[in-house]
Amino acid sequence: MRRFALLLVLLLATIPVLANEKQNFTGSYQWDNGGTGKLTMELKPKGDDEWKVTYRFEWGGDDHSWKGTATGSLEDGSSVVGTAKWSGRNWRFEAEIVDGKMTGVHTEVNDKKSFKTGTFEVSRDE
Repeated sequence: MRRFALLLVLLLATIPVLANEKQNFTGSYQWDNGGTGKLTMELKPKGDDEWKVTYRFEWGGDDHSWKGTATGSLEDGSSVVGTAKWSGRNWRFEAEIVDGKMTGVHTEVNDKKSFKTGTFEVSRDE
C-alpha cells in the first residue's frame, strides 16, 4: 500500500500545468537604470500555449497595470515570450521556467531599435 501511495504521489507531481487554468506569478523586477519593485503577472488562457497577461507593478510612485500577451507552455523547462504596450511604447519579455520560477529579460522595442531594459524573476503562486 505504501508503494502505491508513493507511486500515486510521484505521478501526480509530474502532471503538467493545465492549459485552461489561470496562472499567477509574483516576484520582482530590476530596471537597468536602478529601479526595482514588486511584479505580479496574471496569465489567462487564450488558446494552446497562448495567454492574455496582466502585469502589475509600481513605478515612479504610481501603480501600473499593463495588458499584453504571451506564448509558450508554463511548464517547468519551458520558454515563454510576451509583449505589452503602454503609452505608445512596446515591450517584450523572454523567460525560462525552472522549478516554478520564471526568470527573464524585458526589452523596449520600437521601429528603429530594441534595447534591454532589465530583468525579472517571478514564482508561480500556490
